[in-house]
Amino acid sequence: MLKEMEKEVKEFWEKNNIPERALNLRKGAKKFFFMDGPPYATGYIHMGTAWNKILKDFYIRFFRMLGYDVWAQPGYDTHGLPIENKVEKKLGFKNKRDIEDFGVERFNEECKKFATEFIEIMNKQFHNLGVWMDWKNPYLTLESYYIESAWFTFKKAFERGLLYKARYPVHVCPHCETAVAYNEIEYFKAKDPSIYVKFRVKDRENEFLLIWTTTPWTLPANVAIMANPRLEYARVRIKNEVLILAKELVEKVMKKAGIQKYEIIETFSGKELANLEYESLFPELPVQKNVKPKVVLSEQFVSLQEGTGLVHCAPGHGREDYKVGREYNLPVLCPVNMDGTYKKEAGKYAGKFVKEADKEIIADLESKGALFHKETITHDYPQCWRCKTPLLFLAVEQWFFRVSAIRDKLLEENEKVNWIPKYAKLRFKNWLESLDDWPISRQRYWGIPLPIWICEKCGKIKVIGSVKELPSQPKDLHRPYIDRIVLHCECSGKMHRVKDVLDVWFDSGVASWASLKYPKEKELFERMWPSDLQIEGPDQIRGWWNSQIITSVITFDRAPFKNIIMHGLVLDEKGAKMSKSLGNIVNPEDVAEKYCVDVLRFALLRSDPANDFYFSWRDMESVNKFFTILVNVYKYFGTYCEHCELEENLLKKEDRWLLSRFNSLIKNVKKYCKNFHGFKALQEIENFVIQDLSRWYIKLVRERKDKGVSSTLSYVLERLLYLLAPSIPHVSEWLYRKHFGYKESVHFCDFPEVSEKLIDKDIEEKMRFVKEIVEAIYEDRYNKRIKIRYPLRKVRIYASERVIEAVREMENIVKLMGNVEKVEIEPREIQWEAKLNYGIVGRKYKEMVKKIERELEEIDAGKLKEKMEREGFVEVAGIRLEKGEIFFVPKIEESKTSFSEGWIELDTTVDEELKRKWLLRELVRSIQEKRKKLGLSVHEKVKLYLSKEFENEKEFFEKETNTYVIFGKIKGEKGKVEFKGRIYEFGIEK
Repeated sequence: MLKEMEKEVKEFWEKNNIPERALNLRKGAKKFFFMDGPPYATGYIHMGTAWNKILKDFYIRFFRMLGYDVWAQPGYDTHGLPIENKVEKKLGFKNKRDIEDFGVERFNEECKKFATEFIEIMNKQFHNLGVWMDWKNPYLTLESYYIESAWFTFKKAFERGLLYKARYPVHVCPHCETAVAYNEIEYFKAKDPSIYVKFRVKDRENEFLLIWTTTPWTLPANVAIMANPRLEYARVRIKNEVLILAKELVEKVMKKAGIQKYEIIETFSGKELANLEYESLFPELPVQKNVKPKVVLSEQFVSLQEGTGLVHCAPGHGREDYKVGREYNLPVLCPVNMDGTYKKEAGKYAGKFVKEADKEIIADLESKGALFHKETITHDYPQCWRCKTPLLFLAVEQWFFRVSAIRDKLLEENEKVNWIPKYAKLRFKNWLESLDDWPISRQRYWGIPLPIWICEKCGKIKVIGSVKELPSQPKDLHRPYIDRIVLHCECSGKMHRVKDVLDVWFDSGVASWASLKYPKEKELFERMWPSDLQIEGPDQIRGWWNSQIITSVITFDRAPFKNIIMHGLVLDEKGAKMSKSLGNIVNPEDVAEKYCVDVLRFALLRSDPANDFYFSWRDMESVNKFFTILVNVYKYFGTYCEHCELEENLLKKEDRWLLSRFNSLIKNVKKYCKNFHGFKALQEIENFVIQDLSRWYIKLVRERKDKGVSSTLSYVLERLLYLLAPSIPHVSEWLYRKHFGYKESVHFCDFPEVSEKLIDKDIEEKMRFVKEIVEAIYEDRYNKRIKIRYPLRKVRIYASERVIEAVREMENIVKLMGNVEKVEIEPREIQWEAKLNYGIVGRKYKEMVKKIERELEEIDAGKLKEKMEREGFVEVAGIRLEKGEIFFVPKIEESKTSFSEGWIELDTTVDEELKRKWLLRELVRSIQEKRKKLGLSVHEKVKLYLSKEFENEKEFFEKETNTYVIFGKIKGEKGKVEFKGRIYEFGIEK
């Protein structure tokens, strides 16, 4: 049925252009700038992408219902290595030379085609999930207006003195032949050689400095060895050689090398090693021609955690090495090309790929007597997160942003941002504190061109910030067209553009103003910026949010976002990442096909986004049952009630309670959603529908069917659809149009207002006590194997005075819902324990209770007790929240069935009169089931055939089963009931 509803609604939306009209509904109202993070248009969305966009759609819809003019423009990342790599694979290219031979112009055309060909497909996929964004006008990072905005920010960095060029060791991808920024690195388990190498001390016979390394290929660039001045070192004699290493590591190193006989002949402070000269391992290599290697001191980068306490230093192959090298004015050697092959100055190794040269280098060390020990280790090694190629640390000339100069401002701005969950702010702070300068240039083709021109004559630099600063405008701002523009220098020399493109993270970093076409168009930016909300996954801590805050502080000296929701990952039910190799992928379309889109939406949205989402078909089935209950509630309304305005003079206690609960719900839903905790809102809505509406109120009023019920349900069910519309847009639309339909679409309606006069906390609390008592009765019945539909004589309630007062007021409800004929009450003083008495609540719950205390303003005592019971919490019977404090009732003895402030005793004595009533209930249940199987509507009156022994209950059966009762021979569709060893037959006939 849900899928049929969805199909019907989609057709209605398309025919009447509902999505576009809804998006334009609040034009000119108070702004809400939602900023969409740009994904790559791969053409196939997965469950994680679906969760992301559905979360976004939920808040866009909610704030639009609040009356905001919500900016809902989607975006797509269209530049960078991911696209280049895909095109290279498609064209069968192996390296950059293949691209150059193919032609940059043709290659970039292929990249543009690949970057945009799936946009329409993805737009449709998202739209099919009920995600309403401005799919006709997405922002694309390849557009000229966008490129100009990026140049504007780049020029700001230049003007602030934050742009510089340096030869500095950075991670380089040898496949892509370009630098890779820190935030673009991921790690994998790699097998590498682990070697201990001896460096001969100058002018000392058979004395060596012992180092450890997992990168033999960096040894040709060695210029120094680092020692820690605070450590104690030893001279260790092994046969006719003496090795120098940290004293504390001697035993460990000797054991690893399998050496049993050795002697420590001297120990000394690391300070004494300063400036000790040693001989180069590879004096024959041109790169080592003028090197005079020596020991330098570094307390920061030498430890006892691994190795020998002496560290090989190659400033051209590591940041720590580079830092120490600058301190000691060491040469920066890097005899390696961007493709990972050795340069000519590497001598015999020239032209070889460095990682492949490891074996030859180790063999050469062995032949020179410099290899002390070798083995293979498995360790974390960096790789390019785009093409998965292992990275190399190389000193190359790059353009950098001096991020270190604005780090304090970045941290200051982060403090102003509202992060959900709160721990995400700390995670981002830790990331920002670790930031180094940003290598912003890439030696690639498909990206925003670096707007730097350099004079070939005098070397002067010019950075341009817009097309207006160019002598002519190229037909396209990409390479190679932009490369052809030559500027004229003041010295009369010609200025040519630097061939590099910008790091693709810079593209997305400027999105919140570039998408608004700033600074070309200022009005929209000045009204909208900064963004009110962004929603992405945890990888954007080091990705999009990182590049955004850097570029924004460079440009505007402030953060570009006010509120951020960070959601987790979608995993399978066992917590494994979904992948083809594991065969555990579930696509959003799979769920939509089995149930409907709204079931998937509700399942994702009711889950706390701070946690990972564990996809389970069982959970989907559970959510589907919620929809069944929801639809049945509206079916009940349509069958038994008439739509009408609320008439307060006709209301009974249960009506006033439901209206109060519902208005409290409206208030909480609005508060949760405005505070970006939408999942709490949906959990509360779900609880209200199942517990308060379906399992309580409708059961309470089944026999009434009066105008008080109709007006109560009319009020609640209409507004309930407004609360549900942001999460389940298809089902809410269908139910609205069927039962209400004041406006053309539920999505043209406002968020419901809270009626404070209908909120009665006293009646809510009293009904809560009554529900607890009834649940205790159900529990006792279950334990004693007595069905709920079987009436019992009485229940005795022992409770606090405030519970007794509630029972006196609502005794009839206790009788009806508990199915008891009499209620007796006996006051009992309840002993409450102070909240910090953790002995009462059990040690394992200490942290949980502390967390609860931090969230007191958002907690309902009943829900808190449910939560703790779900987690196996048995030490406490009741929980009370009072003036910001939690109090507990100790667990009442096991023999009694308890609730939060008392216990019950159920009279289970059964006489013949009760047995008769039980039999009648069994017959009624069976007759109703038979009616349902026959497809009879509840209003359709039919004949019921019963034996004459039920003649005294004729009126009872006719009322309960909507039939004309005929006694005698059983006719029609027959049914039977077995009760206490006897068979009772009946028949139904139209």
